[in-house]
Amino acid sequence: MENILNEAVKAQFVHRLEQLNENSNGQWGVMTVNEMLAHLNDAVRISMGMKSAVDKSNFFTQKIMFPVAVYIMPFWPKGNPTAPEMIASQEGSSPKDFYTELSFLLKMLDVFAEREPNKFHPHPMFGPLTKTQWADLLTKHIHHHLKQFGV
Repeated sequence: MENILNEAVKAQFVHRLEQLNENSNGQWGVMTVNEMLAHLNDAVRISMGMKSAVDKSNFFTQKIMFPVAVYIMPFWPKGNPTAPEMIASQEGSSPKDFYTELSFLLKMLDVFAEREPNKFHPHPMFGPLTKTQWADLLTKHIHHHLKQFGV
């Protein structure tokens, strides 16, 4: 699977992210564009241990749900449940202004790429992941939300 560790894939995502603006509206769901960017920032921060998250994974979520969700399903259904650590109204970060959130996400993609493979933390639902597995998951996650906002 091509993921954000590939410079060409990352460049495509950067281009798509730069198509957003502070007035971008989602085609489904309830998040504003600022909330969506903060949500993605939280996901990247959790992967690198910059935001704490409780590992609630089990055999089923690690060995069955993760590969199905990331490698088998062609896209994620709208309205999938997410970890409270990534929901602004729960334990997620309060969104800042659009340009702050966007700039931070663009920088975090670079930081993620440079991070040493042994420095990644467990996902709240899928448990311990390798850097490549995190990259595959984040690639699908970012794509899902960019589709949500029409880019």
